[in-house]
Amino acid sequence: MKAIRRTGAAVLAGVAGSAILLTGCSTDTGPAAGADTTRAASAEPASATSEPGIVVSRDEDRDSVAGAPDNFTGKVSIQPLYTGDENSEGASDVRFTAGARTVWHTHPDGQRLLITEGTGWVQEWGKKRITVHEGDVVWFAPGVKHWHGATSDSAMAHTAITYAVDGVNVEWLEHVTDDQYESGKQEK
Repeated sequence: MKAIRRTGAAVLAGVAGSAILLTGCSTDTGPAAGADTTRAASAEPASATSEPGIVVSRDEDRDSVAGAPDNFTGKVSIQPLYTGDENSEGASDVRFTAGARTVWHTHPDGQRLLITEGTGWVQEWGKKRITVHEGDVVWFAPGVKHWHGATSDSAMAHTAITYAVDGVNVEWLEHVTDDQYESGKQEK
């Protein structure tokens, strides 16, 4: 089941960005009634370009790494799905054991989470903690201070899609305290 879920996450990431690139494809099934049919044909067929028509990134070719203790509390595994250039998006499959979470952080151009397994919590600084489930999609606007992770009694996995600005896609801040995590409230 894990392979199916990860494949689904990779497909979602591909739709959102570039996990699988399809170029040179056409949905044109012929001229519509009354359409101008005098278009010039492309000088070079798509198959003759130097760019590949399909690029596949294999699951077994992307190693998972443990979440750094400076950026996470608890056991977290991160598998990159794809990376972009200094001003585009990248995505990773992130798995949290029960009780694991990120530190407070922000993203200069926002972040999208596709919850792929389990139950988790997300929270914006100064607001109520929100419970999320498999199939939910979460958007954090640029600059919003937040954290996300598993609940205290359930593991959670998500595909995280972040957007970089000048090569930066995240600013890690302070740890979410155990009290903040359990109560869903920030200390003043």
